[in-house]
Amino acid sequence: MLERLKLGGACVIYSRRIAVIYASISWVMILANTALSLYAILSGDFMDIMLSPITTQFYLSDLFVPRIVLFLCKVYLTAAWIFSHAMTLMLATIFHHEFQQLGRRFDKVLAERHERRLLDSDIETIRQYHQEISMSVSETDNFLMFHNAGAFCCQLVNIILHLYDCIFFNTINDLGIIMMHVFWVFGLFCGLSVTTAGGIIINHYVSTCAECSLSV
Repeated sequence: MLERLKLGGACVIYSRRIAVIYASISWVMILANTALSLYAILSGDFMDIMLSPITTQFYLSDLFVPRIVLFLCKVYLTAAWIFSHAMTLMLATIFHHEFQQLGRRFDKVLAERHERRLLDSDIETIRQYHQEISMSVSETDNFLMFHNAGAFCCQLVNIILHLYDCIFFNTINDLGIIMMHVFWVFGLFCGLSVTTAGGIIINHYVSTCAECSLSV
C-alpha cells in the first residue's frame, strides 16, 4: 500500500523522522514491559494463574519451564500489540501529512488564479494526486477498521479489569508488581488513545474523500 502511494520528498523526510520516533517509543515500552513481566513471572506465584490448566489440573514441583514459556508468549503478544498500534498511527500520520501538503498546494493554485497564471495541468495533477491518496485511505480503512474495533473493545475491557483489580484487590506490597500494574494501565490508556486517534483521522479522511468524489 505504501509503495502505491507516491510520497513527495518532504513527506519522505517527515515520515522517516516520525517513524524513528514511533519505533523508539515502541521499543522502550516493549523493553519496560519485558523487564517487569520477567520480574513478576520469576519472582513468585503472582503470574501463575496464567499457566492454567497446568497449575490447576496438574502438579509440577518446578514451574520454571512453564514460566519461561509464558514469558516468551507475553513478549510476543506485547510486540504484536504495540507494533500494530505504531503502524496504525504511522499510516494515519502519513495520510494526515499528505492531505496537509495537498491543501497547501491547492491554496497555492487558488492564489495563482487571482494572478491569472492557473493552468489546467495543475488542476489535473492535484486531482490525480487526491485520487491516489483517497484510494489508499479507503484501502487502509478496509483492513484497519476491524483492528481498531477489536483493539478498542479489548483495551477498554482490560482497563476496567485492571482498575477493578487495583481497587478491590490492593493487597500487593511488592513494589515491582505495583509498578507493573501502573505501567499496564498507562500502556492501555496510551493504546486506547492511539486507537481512537488513528480511527478518527482515517475515518475523517474517508468521509472527506467521499464528499469530494460526490462533488466531482
